[in-house]
Amino acid sequence: MAALTLLAGIATMMPVAETQAHGYVSSPKSRVIMCKENGIENPTHPACIAAKAAGNGGLYTPQEVAVGGVRDDHRDFIPDGQLCSVGRSNLAGMDLNRTDWPATSVTPGVRQFVWTNTAAHKTTYFRYYITREGHNLTQPLKWDDLELIHDSGPADQELFSYHNVALPYRTGKHIVYSIWQRDWVRDAAEGFYQCIDVDFGDGTGGPGSSSSSSSTAVSSSSSSISNDTCAALTDWNASAVYNGNQQVRHNGKRYQAKWWTQGQNPATNSDASGVWLDLGACGGSPVSSSSSSSSAAAVSSQSSAASSVAGGVCSSPTYSDGASYANGALVQNGGSEYRCLVAGWCTVGGPYAPGSGWAWANAWSLERSCQ
Repeated sequence: MAALTLLAGIATMMPVAETQAHGYVSSPKSRVIMCKENGIENPTHPACIAAKAAGNGGLYTPQEVAVGGVRDDHRDFIPDGQLCSVGRSNLAGMDLNRTDWPATSVTPGVRQFVWTNTAAHKTTYFRYYITREGHNLTQPLKWDDLELIHDSGPADQELFSYHNVALPYRTGKHIVYSIWQRDWVRDAAEGFYQCIDVDFGDGTGGPGSSSSSSSTAVSSSSSSISNDTCAALTDWNASAVYNGNQQVRHNGKRYQAKWWTQGQNPATNSDASGVWLDLGACGGSPVSSSSSSSSAAAVSSQSSAASSVAGGVCSSPTYSDGASYANGALVQNGGSEYRCLVAGWCTVGGPYAPGSGWAWANAWSLERSCQ
């Protein structure tokens, strides 16, 4: 009798323990969180209402959108068309191919994503993917529709995981797909998955347009672009507390905190797993730049500006990695002239450095050769 009582007690505790595992994307809110907060039993949003009819019981445990036994082989476990539900029937509604899922407004550039981990695990990586430009949301989401944009690398047990993800240029609504892979050597072979709906609008921070042609007017303007990217920053202080995205000056360089930190020297903690992001040298004095156009410049046709301007000596300032650049600003780099298309990325530098960074074409357009 005592043994039966003990077994009954264990059975009663099991569901409680289950509901305490494991994690979900809380910012920007993932699809499961959006619909859970909209009401599991009595949703009011059209997409969440449809999701309930198709199966939404899994919303009671949004931290368990998971697959066991996964060792970096996600495609083998999750078929196309079921990426948001990971094949769970009680989350089938999350796979509905709709254009009206509640979405978070975003702009191209660095955006912080947060995983809230109700049970902390040792981590191999957190990865973020995004649908390609032109993706049709009325079609099933497939693995080949996704483009990798961030890999956090290994991490220890964390209750909250913060990641600064560089969102590429997109227009309209897209899906960010995030994977949390537990460390199968130090922990367990299990993956957690989240679909996050985002809306880029017209790609510049404004609302989307129903017009079939997309162009951005670049008016005649003159601006002062400071090459001293640390002018407004304070020096790093070992006793000060810094939160994610805060920037400091240290030893002639600019650094940005990835998450909360105190006492961690930016110079020695800015590698891939470090708490600081190295944004490059501070630079020097301000220089003047100007850009003009007598008509709207079509963003979708980046080569048009280059073809209308002959090669020759360029008068625009030399590009400085990490300097602040506005949309339309002209710079020289590597013997060519470039125009800034997305201010947020132009300012980030590094992978978006014109002509040399691996993602430069997302931020700049090639205007002409300066030779």
